Amino acid sequence: MSCSKNVKDSKNTMVKKYENWTEYKTKDSIPELLSSVLKEINKKDFKIANFNEKFEVTDVISNDTLPRKQLRFLARKDTDWRLSYIQGGYGKHYVYIECKIERDSISDFKIANSILKLENNDTIDKLLNEKKIILKEIKVKIKP
Repeated sequence: MSCSKNVKDSKNTMVKKYENWTEYKTKDSIPELLSSVLKEINKKDFKIANFNEKFEVTDVISNDTLPRKQLRFLARKDTDWRLSYIQGGYGKHYVYIECKIERDSISDFKIANSILKLENNDTIDKLLNEKKIILKEIKVKIKP
C-alpha cells in the first residue's frame, strides 16, 4: 500500500509527494544551484529534456536542437536532492546525482553512472544498499 498524492507547486507543475519525498516532473524544477553545478561539470553543456520529451538517444545526431539528456527522476526531502537522467549517445546510460542544498550552498555532491534503470526512490535505495551503484563524491565550487 502506498500513500501518495499529486499536487501543484508554486511553478504550477505537477509534483508527487511520497514518504516525505516530493517528486518533480519537469526540468524547470531543478534548483538553480544544482543546475549551475551540472553545467560546470558538463563543460557548460547541460541541456536536458523533460521526462516525456524527445532527446538524442544514440550517437547519431539527427537534430542539433535536441538535448542529449532526458530527466528521469527529481526528488527532494528537506535539504536532500536526488536527480537522475539518461545520457544519450554512444554508451547510453543513467546518471544519478545526490546532494544537499541549503540556502545558497550545495554540499555532499555525489554522482554515479549506471546502465541500470534509476527512476524512483525504491530502486535507487535498493541499488545503493546492494552496492550495484557506487557514488563518487565530487568537490564543487560555484563561481559568483
